[in-house]
Amino acid sequence: MSARPAHGPPSPERPPSIPLGIVIRAAACMPLAFLAAGDVETAEAALTLALVTGGFAAASVLYATFREQVTVRRTIARLRDPDKRQQTVDRLRTKVLRAAQTGDLVRLEDALREALEPLLVVGLWDEVAELAEHASPHHRTLFARWLAGVHALAELHRGDADEAYRLLAGASVHGAWLTAIDALRLALAGEGEQALAKLGEGPKRPTYAIRHQRRLARVHALAGLGRREEARGLLREMADEQVLEAALAPEGPATGMAAAMLAPDGGPFRASG
Repeated sequence: MSARPAHGPPSPERPPSIPLGIVIRAAACMPLAFLAAGDVETAEAALTLALVTGGFAAASVLYATFREQVTVRRTIARLRDPDKRQQTVDRLRTKVLRAAQTGDLVRLEDALREALEPLLVVGLWDEVAELAEHASPHHRTLFARWLAGVHALAELHRGDADEAYRLLAGASVHGAWLTAIDALRLALAGEGEQALAKLGEGPKRPTYAIRHQRRLARVHALAGLGRREEARGLLREMADEQVLEAALAPEGPATGMAAAMLAPDGGPFRASG
């Protein structure tokens, strides 16, 4: 099992409790949208689901709240603990395998989502790729696109750009999430002009995960084209948000610049610790 340290803000704090009455009244009065981002931190950089639910019953709202604020964060904490990591991975793997055996697509999607979100945050890319292999060819469109992007991102981190391309091509790249991952693939390969062309102007209101991947693709594309000052400006933005280390892996044209900014003698951008 290969674990790559997650980069970004400190571990999430214990989530605040939400009074039941407030949640029920809110659910009854107005539609609520929950964005289940795979990166809670870096799926905050993370992450990364584009699944929106609205106007559901209070029980559904409570479940979504509990899952995002408690279950996912608790799993992330366990994955970051070397003594609990293997047991936690095994539990997630078992849940996905059992769901796949049932043939119930909704159950399988829930299991994959529950497993992949925390694995993405912690940077366990081998495990992300392994569990993504249990996907069904019959998933709902939005989930299938999200999963293809997650799997392709894992393959880029594992150094298999050809497999990432195959996954993206199979998903008929569409939408801001897949476009951002495909642009990153091109930028890492030194195809800066193609990457920038694919990014275009982008969505008006991107999620954090999409914005993060788009910026990462852009900084590698600019560095590859020799537009170093523009690339350096984006790297400074990333440093301010404490996600500069995301430019180190997978390795690309901007990696050297990011490493220099993180070096002890690289100015104000120093590695933590």
